[in-house]
Amino acid sequence: ESGKLQGSPGCVLVGPAGVVDLKHGVIRAERHVHMSPADASYYGVKDKDRMKLRVEAGSCTTTFEGVLVRVGDGIKLEVHLDTDEGNAADLEHATKVELIR
Repeated sequence: ESGKLQGSPGCVLVGPAGVVDLKHGVIRAERHVHMSPADASYYGVKDKDRMKLRVEAGSCTTTFEGVLVRVGDGIKLEVHLDTDEGNAADLEHATKVELIR
């Protein structure tokens, strides 16, 4: 789950602006959906529940299971996938994206 950094490994980042030595904090954020309490009520879910995300993109229809729900005030409905997941589902050419309880 993003934000849970305790016990995570560190790394050394080297770039044109210098070096950063992180003692911890390297994670792969889990796929998740941010939503307001009103959105959560609409979908019939609560914080920490799991949903499915169905992506239709031409002949490449993909369903992601176990999408973590994160509910909070003042949050716009938004799904976070990593780049590899988005590319695998051809998200750039999606014609329909649906959250399923």
